Amino acid sequence: MNDSLSATGRIDDDAPGSPKRKKVRAKYAPKACVSCRRSKLKCSGENPCQRCSDCGRRCFYSEDQTAAEALQNLSRPTPAQAPMPSNGHGGPRRSLMPRHDVVDRRASDAGIMGTTMEARMARIENMMEALVQDRGFGFPPRSSGSLERSIERDDFMADSFQADGVFQTPLEVLNTGTPLMRTQQLLPPDSSFLEPRLRQSISETSPPDSLDSASSIRVGSKHFAFPPPADYQKYIGFFFDDFHPFHPCVNEAEFRTRSEKMLVSRVIHTNEVSFLALNYIIFACSDIGVDTTPAGLTSKPPGWQWFQIADELVGKRTLSGRGDLSLIQFLIYEALYLTRADKPNAAYNVIGLACRLCFQFGLHQQTLWRNCPPFAVHLRQRIFWTLYYTDRLISLSCRRPYGIRDHDIDVDEPSWISDAELNSDQPLPEPNINQSANVYLSCMVSWAKLAGDVWDQVFAAVASENGIDSEKVANVDARITHWRAVSLPIIPLLPVDRHPETRQRRQHVLVHTRLDYLRILLYRSTMVSLNYDGNTGHLCGDLAMDTISRLKPFDLDAKSGNTFRFHMAVSLGSAILILSTLLIRDLSPIGLDGMHAVYADAFREGIAMLQDLAIYLQVARRIMDDLKDVANAVTTILNEGPGAASHLLGPDLGQLFPYGEVEVGLLGGGGFGGESGMQSWNGEGVVDLGGWDEEGREGGGVLWI
Repeated sequence: MNDSLSATGRIDDDAPGSPKRKKVRAKYAPKACVSCRRSKLKCSGENPCQRCSDCGRRCFYSEDQTAAEALQNLSRPTPAQAPMPSNGHGGPRRSLMPRHDVVDRRASDAGIMGTTMEARMARIENMMEALVQDRGFGFPPRSSGSLERSIERDDFMADSFQADGVFQTPLEVLNTGTPLMRTQQLLPPDSSFLEPRLRQSISETSPPDSLDSASSIRVGSKHFAFPPPADYQKYIGFFFDDFHPFHPCVNEAEFRTRSEKMLVSRVIHTNEVSFLALNYIIFACSDIGVDTTPAGLTSKPPGWQWFQIADELVGKRTLSGRGDLSLIQFLIYEALYLTRADKPNAAYNVIGLACRLCFQFGLHQQTLWRNCPPFAVHLRQRIFWTLYYTDRLISLSCRRPYGIRDHDIDVDEPSWISDAELNSDQPLPEPNINQSANVYLSCMVSWAKLAGDVWDQVFAAVASENGIDSEKVANVDARITHWRAVSLPIIPLLPVDRHPETRQRRQHVLVHTRLDYLRILLYRSTMVSLNYDGNTGHLCGDLAMDTISRLKPFDLDAKSGNTFRFHMAVSLGSAILILSTLLIRDLSPIGLDGMHAVYADAFREGIAMLQDLAIYLQVARRIMDDLKDVANAVTTILNEGPGAASHLLGPDLGQLFPYGEVEVGLLGGGGFGGESGMQSWNGEGVVDLGGWDEEGREGGGVLWI
C-alpha cells in the first residue's frame, strides 16, 4: 500500500463497517515541520508535509528554529488586534524571542548541525524571498554581500541579542573596512555641527539605567547597556578624529576589526573583557569631549555611566595583573577621562596602576618583546610613550611623584608613520610626517622628560626641603628654553608645504602653551607670594600673555564639542593667575608699571575666554570658582586704578590666591585616619567608605597641565 494516503482514503479506511479495518502504520519521520510540532501532531516529514498540503498552509522545517517561526508567523493572516507597544520610532515592537534567553536547539535540529552556515542561511533567504513575493511585496535582488549579512543576522539571533532590530540594523555599520562605512562617517573632525539633542551625549540618550532597550551586551550572567550601531559609530568616529591624535596608543584599523568580531555574538568571552572595557571608556571620553551641556543640568560628568560600566568590567584585573595590552590602554584613557571629570586623586591612582602594569608586562624594556612582528613593536612603543607622558602630566598636576623613572626605560620612540595607513596584517608603511600623530607624541615625550627635571630638581621632597633653590630653578628653566629654541623648531609639527589642519594647529599650540605652563610652574609660588622681582615678573608676564595670544584664535572652540577645550581652560587658568599677581600689586618699585595696561588687556581677554568655556565645561567652571576671589579683586583694582590695592584689599593679599602647595599636598581631604579621597571621619570616630557615586569635588588646588 502506498505510504502516502490521501485524507479521503484514511477516512474511508477508518469508517465503521468498512471492510478494511486494519490500520496501516505510517512511515517514521525523523523530523517535524513547525506547524505540526506546534499542534503536537504527527508529521509525514515531507516538504511540504501531508497535513500542511491538505490544509493549504506553507510548510517550514526548523533548520533555524527562530527564522522558521518568524516565517510561519509572517505566513499567517494578520487579525485585527490592539495596538502593540511602540519601539520608540513610531512602529510596533515585535519580539521573536525572549530578550535575554538563549534559544536552545531541539533534538530534531541535530541532523542539520553538520550543514554549513552558508547553506542554511541561503535556504532561509530563499524561503523569505518566496514568502514575500507570494504576499505581494517587492524584494530587492541579492547583492554579493547578502550571504555575509545573512550570516551576521544568524549569529545575532543565535545569541538572543535583540528582536526584529537584528534585521533592521545589519552589522555592516560595524565593518569599517567597506567603502560604505568610510562614506557614511557620522562625525567629522569638527563636532561644532552637533544637533541640540546630541549636546549632552553623542548617543541620543545616556546609557539607560534599565536594560529594557534594544542594545545590550552580555558578560557572564550580566547584561550591560551598549550603544546602537549608529551611535557606536559616532563615538568611535569622534574619538579617533578628535581625542586619539593627542593620545595615540590605539591603532584604529585593529580596534575596529577586533570590535567587529567581538560584537557579532554580543556574548563576550573572558579574554575580551579588557578590550570591551576599552570600548566603554572610549564612549566616556567621547561624551565628555563633545559635551556642551550648560551648567546645572546634570550632577555627574558626561559619560559617567559608561565609565562606571567600564570600571565594573575591569574589576580587580588591575590589582591581580590579569590582562593584556588592552588593559593598559584602558587605564590610560580612564586616567585621562578622570582628569577631564576633575577627579585628581582617582586619575593619579589609575595612572599609577598603569605604570606598574607596564613594568609587570615588560613594556618598559624593548629587548623583552621577543618574536613580536613589526606592527606589534610599533604599537607597544606608542602605548609605552603615551603612558610615559600622561603619567608626567597627571603627577605634576597633582604635585606628586611620577611612576616611570627615566633610568628604567629601554624603548625606542615610534617612527612617524600615519595610523590611518597602518594595518596589523601588512608591512609597516613609509613615514608620513604630515599625517602622523607620532610627531606630536615625540614632542610630548621630550616635554615629559623636562617635566621630570622640574619635579626632581624643584618639587621633590629632597630638592625642596630647604625651600626653592633659585639656582636649580634657573638651570631647569635654561634647559626648557634651550629645547624650545633649538630642538622644537626642527620637529615638523606644522607642514611646510600645505595649510595645516585643525589637528596640527591644536597640537602646535598645545606644545607651546605646555612649555609656557612648565616654566610658569617653576616661578608660580614666588609669583603668588607677591615677593617677585622685576625680572621674574617680566618673564612670567610674557609667558602668560604668550599663552593667551596663542589660544585666542581658538576662542570659538569654546562653544563646540571638542577635547581641546580642556587644555584651553587649564592654560587660561594658569595665565590668569599669573596676570592677577601682576595686577594686584603696585609694579612701580620693580619697574613694571609701564606694563600695567598690557597686562590688564590680556587679563580681560583671558577672563572672557574662560567665561565662555565655563558655560559648557565643568573644569572651566571649577577653575572660575577657584579664581573668583582674586579675579574680583583684580577687577576692582582695574576699575579704581593701580593705586587702589592697598586701601581696598588690605595687607593679606596672598590669601586670595588658590593652588598653594599646602592645598595640593592635602588634595581630596586626606590626612589622619583615612586614605585621601576614599575615607573621611564623620565626626564620631567612624570612617565612611565611599565609592565612585559618593565622590564629589575632590578639593581645590589642582590646575591641570
